[in-house]
Amino acid sequence: MRRAQGAILGILMASVAVPAFAADMPLKAPPAAAPIVDWSGVYSGVAAGGAWGHQNLNLPISLKNFFDRRDFDIRGAHGVCAFNDCNKLNTSGFIGGGFAGVQKQWGSWVIGIEGSWDWTSMKKTFFATRTDVLVTTVEPLLVAPAPTVTRSIAAEAKVDQIADLRGKFGWANTFLGPNWLLYFTGGAAVGHIERSLVLTQTIGSRTDTFSSTTGDTRLGWVAGAGFDWKMTPNVILGVLYRHHDFPKGTVSFIDDTGSDVGRPVSFGANRAHVDSVQGRLSWLFSIQ
Repeated sequence: MRRAQGAILGILMASVAVPAFAADMPLKAPPAAAPIVDWSGVYSGVAAGGAWGHQNLNLPISLKNFFDRRDFDIRGAHGVCAFNDCNKLNTSGFIGGGFAGVQKQWGSWVIGIEGSWDWTSMKKTFFATRTDVLVTTVEPLLVAPAPTVTRSIAAEAKVDQIADLRGKFGWANTFLGPNWLLYFTGGAAVGHIERSLVLTQTIGSRTDTFSSTTGDTRLGWVAGAGFDWKMTPNVILGVLYRHHDFPKGTVSFIDDTGSDVGRPVSFGANRAHVDSVQGRLSWLFSIQ
């Protein structure tokens, strides 16, 4: 009997001691929450890629009053354009430059502003020539064999510089992960458009030339979209697509070599469009 009572007492004491011992054991810490990647900061970088676009031209049918009031018809015989397309010049080339901006993140939303400058090699060069018999009004008895007249035109159009200032609106921590930022962008743009023109007319031993180069700066707009990836907390790789649109402007030249040196000559009007895709590398300086 005494042995049974002792066994029961031992069991009761053990049941009390085990919870007390367990209470003294250290508890395991819960797993730490995944850190949130913050895109807030000031950044700057470089970009390079390809660009393509076109210039819509509104040109006169004939270039008049260049050579002793004789017409220089760019459309050639029977109204057929001497170029591939008289009203549209397709251009393409390299585009590269630098950019800088500032952005702030609220939750998953990122808002910022960015400015960029790019140099481009986009240009279009074309050349055309034609030969005709010169018609005269001299009396038939005095007419010598009708001379020929050869006319040629060489022209080049290019967009060589583009700068813009854009707003930026994006989403971070998307389905791609916290290191990715998807965004839209848009704002104001400035583009420099340059053109050159050489007209030559030869009759017998006489050659007349009109030559000029001119350029103008256009204010337009830009819109696009892109994505960034944080390779490290400070180094960012990205891709950006942009569309630049520069409104119609007058194309005019100053006579550099003709008999009326310094005389402005209106050539028509044009409108320029530029699309581009660039790879980007930037450094982010974090701010709180």
